[in-house]
Amino acid sequence: MKKTLKIALAGNPNSGKTTIFNHLTGARQKVGNWCGVTVTVMEGKIAWKDYTLIIYDLPGTYSLSCVSEEEKAARSCLTLGKPDVIINVLDATNLERNLYLGIQLLELQKPLVFAFNMWDECLEKGISIDTDKLSRLLGAPVQTTVGRTGEFINELLELAVSSAEKTCAVLRPIEIRYGTEIREEIQNLEKAINSSGAEINFPSRWYSIKLLENDPETLALFHDYPEVSKQGQISRSHLFDIYREQPASIIAEKRYGFIHGALRETLWRKKNFRDITVEIDRILTGKYTAFPIFGFFMWLLFQGTFFLGQFPMGWIESGISLVSSLITSLWGGTFIGDLLVNGIMGGAGGVLIFLPNILILFLGISILEDTGYMARAAFIMDRIMHALGLHGKSFIPLVMGLGCSVPAIMATRILESKKDRLLTMMIVPFISCSARLPVYVLFAGAFFPGRAANIIFIIYIISFAASMAAGILLRKILFRGEEFPFVMELPPYRIPTLKSVLIHMWDNARHYLIRIGTVVLVFSVLLYILQQYPKDKARERAFIREKAAITAVSGQAERNSVKILEHEYNLYAVEYSALGRFGKFIEPALKPLGFDWRMSVSLVSGLVAKEIVVSSMGILFNTDYHEKDALGHALSKNYSPLIGLTFMIFVLLYTPCLASITVLIRELKNGFLSVFAIFYQLSFAWLASLLIFKAGSLLGF
Repeated sequence: MKKTLKIALAGNPNSGKTTIFNHLTGARQKVGNWCGVTVTVMEGKIAWKDYTLIIYDLPGTYSLSCVSEEEKAARSCLTLGKPDVIINVLDATNLERNLYLGIQLLELQKPLVFAFNMWDECLEKGISIDTDKLSRLLGAPVQTTVGRTGEFINELLELAVSSAEKTCAVLRPIEIRYGTEIREEIQNLEKAINSSGAEINFPSRWYSIKLLENDPETLALFHDYPEVSKQGQISRSHLFDIYREQPASIIAEKRYGFIHGALRETLWRKKNFRDITVEIDRILTGKYTAFPIFGFFMWLLFQGTFFLGQFPMGWIESGISLVSSLITSLWGGTFIGDLLVNGIMGGAGGVLIFLPNILILFLGISILEDTGYMARAAFIMDRIMHALGLHGKSFIPLVMGLGCSVPAIMATRILESKKDRLLTMMIVPFISCSARLPVYVLFAGAFFPGRAANIIFIIYIISFAASMAAGILLRKILFRGEEFPFVMELPPYRIPTLKSVLIHMWDNARHYLIRIGTVVLVFSVLLYILQQYPKDKARERAFIREKAAITAVSGQAERNSVKILEHEYNLYAVEYSALGRFGKFIEPALKPLGFDWRMSVSLVSGLVAKEIVVSSMGILFNTDYHEKDALGHALSKNYSPLIGLTFMIFVLLYTPCLASITVLIRELKNGFLSVFAIFYQLSFAWLASLLIFKAGSLLGF
């Protein structure tokens, strides 16, 4: 029986930690949930030699204090996950900053291995490190790695397992010298903690240091132990009287002093080294070149999404047509056959067609992220965000919103200011998520052939413009206050690996397919049933008699007459059904925008999931999937390009899916703001769509 070992990967943001995690686990990942934690921790399980390894990918963090959500998640995983060994992944090109977290991990006195990652970049930059000597100074083994290619990963695992099993060479554990005064207060706190009877997961010395740092979670832990809390107050006050500075600052200085001394003896840099990252940044983030280049990359992304996606879209559409023909030949004229062809194939199948577009979009986003350019995009947009009165750091959740609004709303926890966090949550839904993309591809292809990619690009520009306009409005009305400064780390440029890109694409494809196979499928069947019942029996009998009379005469004219008759009857049957009646009921609210009852039904069903907008259209138009792009042709026959454009704008701006609404309400934690958020999103979408429709009508479009 294999022995199970738990390994925690900890490190700073952009240290390559997640790249190593992806290399180790591949697609064998899931989200780990820890009590009291909102930032997710990824978890993967692999078989390695005689072991089953459970690997945790902790959020990127610079420290183990409990100020940010990332720090809370990292601490919680180390506490509740109880890893057997910690791998501290460091950017070997920037050890002085990265080792600050490493020192705190060492003080946990748990088996620890340092992974000096990006070793290839370290050598390219002319940095030499005596890893053996540095390992002795740190008191923990060091392994160089290249996470991007997977080089030395097996050696890292070997070292981690041997450290957990205590079979490797034992190194002398270090103890940072904080000075006589701080050492004495640490000892006083250790005595108080050890005599209090409190249950602790780490050494009492570590908690003593955290109490001196005024760490919120540690203060809460010992809240019910007055002797510890009192000693903490006494110790902090005593040290402040001596240094005239908060103990946390003194402790940080001592740690950096130790790191600086250790690196001075073990690290050397080549003189006159030319950093290619700096050279590239002069162009990509330059004052006059940054925005044109950023705009070009975004335009290229959407051109590729539409142009390249149309070929596999055609293949999937042909496959759906083939399956529909097979079903018709077997069960044509039966309820099951109609449900499969018009309900499932016309609904869920109509959404499946757009899977290639989703994959290509996330391929582009993954490349931009892995190369390091997406971080530059946030840095570039910071200028605009501040000019509009928004927090520059808010652009990070907005970029995440291109994928899905749910993690984007949750990502607002990285913002220090509560007002900025609430404001950003309120504007994230205006960013067009990937679920809306099938609607754009369908409508842009139907109404603007030859210009579809440019139309989709404009839609995304409107998306960001709307979020910023809403941000200005909300900042002036609800969220006045001083902005926090924006500081963002820009990682070096890297060549993305095929494996990392494929994992990113697969995660999003899996999410899309799961939605099609669950939410979209269920609602496609429900909408089809609502479209079928109730039936007008008298009208149905009349239709059958008239059709029989026409088909009694064989000829092309008669066959055309049958098609017209069937079309007219199907249109009446849908309008008479429960779905049609509901659409007619809500139609007056959306008629000023040029939308009919079918569009109205699709928009309401889209509140569950935006992909259902497309499946609703496929069911309501009862499209013939033996005809290529049947739904697109049906739309272009029934609506004008202006109505098509107005519909896309409404889909872009109105309330997001049910999952996003639920997360938004949970994160806002305010009943008034929750109701207001839904109301103003619907109002914003309605007014913006009305403006576009009326302006277009006046201009003769």
